[in-house]
Amino acid sequence: MYRTCAFCNGKLPGDGGPSGLGVGQRLAFDEWKARLWVVCPKCSRWNLAPLDDRLEKIEALARAAARGRVAAATEQVALIRWQHYDFVRVEKPRRLEFATWRYGERLKARRREQLKFVLPVTVAAVGLAVAVNVTAGGSFGVFVWNIPRGAQWLYTRIVGRRSVGVAEPPICERCGTVLQLRARHVAYARVVGQAQGDVALILSCPNCHAEGAMLVGRDAHNALRQGLTYLALARAGRQRVEDAARLVEGAGGPDQLIRDVARRELTLRSLAPERRLALEMAVDERAEVTELERQWRDAEELADIADGQLSTTTELEEELRRLKKRPEGDQPSS
Repeated sequence: MYRTCAFCNGKLPGDGGPSGLGVGQRLAFDEWKARLWVVCPKCSRWNLAPLDDRLEKIEALARAAARGRVAAATEQVALIRWQHYDFVRVEKPRRLEFATWRYGERLKARRREQLKFVLPVTVAAVGLAVAVNVTAGGSFGVFVWNIPRGAQWLYTRIVGRRSVGVAEPPICERCGTVLQLRARHVAYARVVGQAQGDVALILSCPNCHAEGAMLVGRDAHNALRQGLTYLALARAGRQRVEDAARLVEGAGGPDQLIRDVARRELTLRSLAPERRLALEMAVDERAEVTELERQWRDAEELADIADGQLSTTTELEEELRRLKKRPEGDQPSS
């Protein structure tokens, strides 16, 4: 197996885990067509493994994947986490039951990030306050006890002021203001449906307070993620991952959950805590598997050529060159 990506020449990390390839940390496999790929972390292209012993390697991956946990899935691909490896199973996967493990870890990571700020600030402020308190004869007792709450408030403000990454700043149709979008502004946005089934977000202008701009696609995903992270701090409530996962499952999947939220026509801040987390789950899952499916279709086209037309004809070489030079965002023709 090669050690560098056939598309960008970047180094392929990892040891291939149970595949025995000796390379790769994210591996994709199709048991039905007996295909195995190593996914490049740099350009996200799929590198087809040689034919030799491919069946045995795929069987080993399938056994490991059966012990892993499904992170996200569509009708064609499933992303499975096993130890520190990512497996992409190409097939109609088993239905995703709950995302408890995945978002439980995410909420823990958020809590750790929050504590990295709150604890040092609290310790420093308490030390200073205690020293002043002793000097003043004990008149600052209430202030000392309120320090952790003040540090929490300050951290929430910092998260709320983070810029939202969008391709171009939206412009309010009502007042013409160029929106310098912050995470806290997304709290007043609401999700709407689109004919294409993608996520769209209607923004409330911070200047005129009217709904005057809309984000779609990747911009909407980015804004939703940052806005929901801020709301988890600003409007704290009972957020049980199990309850949120059941909401996604009960709705019939991420697409149906997003449509259900859109029908309610509520701002994000008006949603119940568990429904906000369910929406975050749905948006994340949809974005990740959509990208995985695009990558798979790209790799499948190359694999058809490599496995089905093993020759050195001029036409084949020209087709391979065309596929390798195609920009990452281009979709393969159907």
